[in-house]
Amino acid sequence: MTTATHSLPVLNDSALSPNWRYISGQALIAYEDYKYGRPYKRLRKARLLTPPGANTKLAKGSIPIYGLTLAPAGMSGYQLCPWRSPECEAACLGKTAGRSRFSNVQEARIAKTKYLMEHPYEFFRQLYEELQAASMKHSFEFAFRSNVLSDIPWEKIAPQLYDFAEWNYDYTKSFKRAMDSLNTPLAYHLTLSYSGHNYEDCIMYLNAGGNVAVVFAGDLPERHWGVPVINGDLSDARFLDPVGGHIVGLKAKGNIELDSPFVITV
Repeated sequence: MTTATHSLPVLNDSALSPNWRYISGQALIAYEDYKYGRPYKRLRKARLLTPPGANTKLAKGSIPIYGLTLAPAGMSGYQLCPWRSPECEAACLGKTAGRSRFSNVQEARIAKTKYLMEHPYEFFRQLYEELQAASMKHSFEFAFRSNVLSDIPWEKIAPQLYDFAEWNYDYTKSFKRAMDSLNTPLAYHLTLSYSGHNYEDCIMYLNAGGNVAVVFAGDLPERHWGVPVINGDLSDARFLDPVGGHIVGLKAKGNIELDSPFVITV
């Protein structure tokens, strides 16, 4: 019997590991104060959420999608992608694709990430307010992607984030996070990402009824690994994907090397 890896290669990393326990506590305090309307001093003028239309992929589809776009991996000095692979980090879309090629975009994401790490209470107060504003604008019928470029287990750190939107979703390279999401009471949908190092995990997740995102070089096949392939580039609304174990096919973008282990050629 094949045994799942449940892990990815360990990388040498100078980025700091965030104090998630402290941040989680601040997120809860901020949520209680937000609910009771207690005053606080807002430290940041710029918005935290990426609104519908500001991100090319999030803009696709009819459902408005808001995203929390932090600096990927250790770009900010804090490690936000603990399950990444070397190839994933090198080819990260946040560094090589679309608007992210521009340094001012990267700097804004770094500043946002440092705001979370250094002022978590104020960060979450503002984030809850922005999510509430989106909920009121769309009568709750919008989606929230909490990890546009990061891979943070928000369902453990700040599950309150999922109280505002009708749909909440993310991609992850964590097998445990993905498997847990299949049985969570939260309205939170996770798609497991193929890294080139987690094939067994991906097969187990597919067999359990989850969907797996796979990057392909060239045209998408109709089937792969014995299951149907759907076109994930048509929309980012993964929560609308058919259930029962499907490949979410994505075409290689940006400066991704086509011979990278996580890019499949068929």
